[in-house]
Amino acid sequence: MLRTLTTAITTSLALAAGAFAQAGFEVTDLGGGVYMIANDRAGNVAVVEAGDQIILIDTQMPPFLDDLEAAVMSVTDGRAPTLVINTHFHGDHVLGNAHFRALGASILAHRNVAERLVNPVTSQLSGRTPEPLDEAFLPDILVGEAMMLSRFGVTGEVLHFANAHTDGDIIVNIADANIIHMGDLLFSGLFPFIDLDAGGSVEGYIAALDEIIGFTDEETRFIAGHGPLATRDDLIASRDMLIGGRARIAALVEEGHDLAAIREENPLSDFHERWNWGFITTERMVWTFYRDITGLTE
Repeated sequence: MLRTLTTAITTSLALAAGAFAQAGFEVTDLGGGVYMIANDRAGNVAVVEAGDQIILIDTQMPPFLDDLEAAVMSVTDGRAPTLVINTHFHGDHVLGNAHFRALGASILAHRNVAERLVNPVTSQLSGRTPEPLDEAFLPDILVGEAMMLSRFGVTGEVLHFANAHTDGDIIVNIADANIIHMGDLLFSGLFPFIDLDAGGSVEGYIAALDEIIGFTDEETRFIAGHGPLATRDDLIASRDMLIGGRARIAALVEEGHDLAAIREENPLSDFHERWNWGFITTERMVWTFYRDITGLTE
């Protein structure tokens, strides 16, 4: 989905890892040949250097592609990506696919991503239906539940989480660096966008976070789809917020309240200061919980 983000991404974690500005992006050297490349206007990107392979995780969208290419080239000694991995299908993560395919990259994604790009659905949140994309944007390497990345020179894997942010989410687990690119399974310090129109669900999102928390440790670093570099504690905080928020809305639904009445109750007021942001406001998060629980939009 095309959107403008309002949250800053530069944090003490990123700065400590060695961040520098390049062509409109903040580039953070995470060590082990892994770089986080981010602006505050589209999905966070990662570059993984693996011998002859250059892996680019997500590709942002057209207004930023010249700057993104320059930022990528600045950390690869001018080498273009050989593989793009899409964490899911939203435009701010995939609309640069054709650009990097033209530079020689193959594109890997969950099999549902191709279907969503060719047959887009209308979002009840935005009221928009994206345009179908042509073959230049589509993945040519399709993932089911998991795929090892050893064929691309990386000790790690991609893992699918069903019905979470969408129905086509994968994370990229770079095991030898203990770094995971979460895609939009993590909005770091922000209420998440859960795309209920594209197979997402609150319970699936919680389940994904819970599983990832279970196989990571305090040293793992997480590149969120949006927001700053994160720790396992940030995942735990996001999961716990979603569990608590959903329980509050479910209790009000059980009491017979409709959406208007629930909004009057303002049940997420104590979450507002920490989690509210320009795209998923506290009010929109209430709507997400309500719709997820009831299937109703009002």
